Amino acid sequence: MQQASDVTSRYDLHCHSYYSDGALSPAELVQRACEQGVTHLALTDHDSVGGVTEAQEFIKQHQLPLQLIVGSEITCSWEGFEIHLVALNFDADAPSMQQLLEQQQQCRRDRYQAMVAKLHKAGIEVQPPMAQAMTMPTRKHLADAMVEGGWVSSFEAAFRRYLGKGQQAYVATQWVTLADAVAAVTAAGGVTVIAHPHAYQLSNKWLRRLLTEAKQVGVTGVEVAIGTQSPGQREALATFAEEIGLAASVGSDFHYPARWRELGKNLCLPERCVPIWTLW
Repeated sequence: MQQASDVTSRYDLHCHSYYSDGALSPAELVQRACEQGVTHLALTDHDSVGGVTEAQEFIKQHQLPLQLIVGSEITCSWEGFEIHLVALNFDADAPSMQQLLEQQQQCRRDRYQAMVAKLHKAGIEVQPPMAQAMTMPTRKHLADAMVEGGWVSSFEAAFRRYLGKGQQAYVATQWVTLADAVAAVTAAGGVTVIAHPHAYQLSNKWLRRLLTEAKQVGVTGVEVAIGTQSPGQREALATFAEEIGLAASVGSDFHYPARWRELGKNLCLPERCVPIWTLW
C-alpha cells in the first residue's frame, strides 16, 4: 500500500522553471501543475528563489487551487562529491538565505565564464548567453548553445564530450558545504532534503554514509519518491529513511514537458514513510 499524502492532496516538491535550467516560466509551471492535479508544489530552482514571486502572483491572479511552497535546490560539496540539497518552506527574505544564494550564484557565474573560456581554448567558439545577463547560468545553457551552433549533435553529447565531470571544459567548483547550507536553511525556518540520492552513483555503503552524516548535520529528509525510478530504488530509499530517521519527500525534478517526467507523476510514498510536509 502507498500514500500520496491524503485522499485529496498531491505533492510535488522538486521542479524547475527558466529561472534556472527549466524550460517553462513560473506562471506556465504552476498552471501545468494544476492541470496535472498537483495541489502542493515547491518551485526549487538551482540556487535561486527568483521565480517564486511570479509564481505566487499568477496563482493569486487566476485563483488557482495550488499551494506554492518556497524552495531552492542548493548545490553542495560533501567528501569530494557534488550533492544537491532541496530546501523547502523557508523565509526567502531571511539574511542567512540571501547570503547563501548570493554566494552560490556568484560561484555559478564564475564557473560558467571559466567553462566558456575552456571551450574557446578547445576551438569551440560557442557564443552562449552572457552569465551576467542571465538569472542563473548553468551547464544546460552552454549545452543548448553548443547544439544550436552545431558544435555537437545533441545535448547529451555536449556533456559526454565537454561539460561532464572530467571532460575538457569541465570546471570544478568549491560549493558551500552540506553542513553550512543546512545551517542557513534552518536559520531561515526551512527544512532540507537530500535530492535524487541514486543520481550520485554511490555504493550502498557510501549512500548510507551520506544520509547518516546528512542527518547528523541537521538534514530533515530524503527524496524517496522520484518520478523516474524503479520500484526497487524507491523501496531501498524508504528503508534508508526509516532506519536513519529521515522524513520522506517526493519530487518529479521536472524541467520541461516530456512523456517520462511529468509534474506530480508517480510520486506515491510507501506507507511506512513519514512525509516531509507533516513536519511544517
